[in-house]
Amino acid sequence: MIEGIIFDMDGLMLDTESIALESWERAGKDFGYVISRDLMMKAVGRTLVDTRKLLVKNLGDDFPFEEVRKVRIDYTKEFMSLNGVPMKEGLIEFLEYCRTMEIPTAVATSTNRSDAIELLEKVDIVGYFNTIVCGDEIEKGKPEPDIFLMASKKLGVKPERCIVLEDSETGILAATRANMIPIWIPDIIAESDIARENARYICDSLNEVNIIIDELNN
Repeated sequence: MIEGIIFDMDGLMLDTESIALESWERAGKDFGYVISRDLMMKAVGRTLVDTRKLLVKNLGDDFPFEEVRKVRIDYTKEFMSLNGVPMKEGLIEFLEYCRTMEIPTAVATSTNRSDAIELLEKVDIVGYFNTIVCGDEIEKGKPEPDIFLMASKKLGVKPERCIVLEDSETGILAATRANMIPIWIPDIIAESDIARENARYICDSLNEVNIIIDELNN
């Protein structure tokens, strides 16, 4: 029986990963750095601390991470103020399904809490979740299992009875290490042997997940 569902946020519920990649590239240019898409793809699903380490390692010890990140955030907010926060196909329908089926739900995102809550409030879905765990609340980020284990503990559900919905290979690895049921819904990372080999199921969108849950519960 599935007794808990844990959602990633960026790239899984919210169509924000591509916006972030473009914003990092623009912000880097403002400071004279080339922040390539390939480099930032390696940061998908990782915490702020791990992203900082990645960029400093690749761009040098003098890379002004906090300054560039601030400009990146400004570019992202500018986009969202003009266009809103885009949600993934089938999100609201699936959240309503979880509510109808009375399945406890959690968000487990590598994004810092203040930023995560701001985004979730903008699309008015905070009320769908029993608990929210964020990247600045755990010691080790994805691909370590800490964030998912904390989420399942807060839900009061055993890890093996939790489904994890993820778009990143780091998230799929973390869910596997947490002894949960990983479902991969690819976003900007459409090809990943790591995600493909470790995911229990692969879906094209959130519209397909309820079918899997119904099968597992019957």
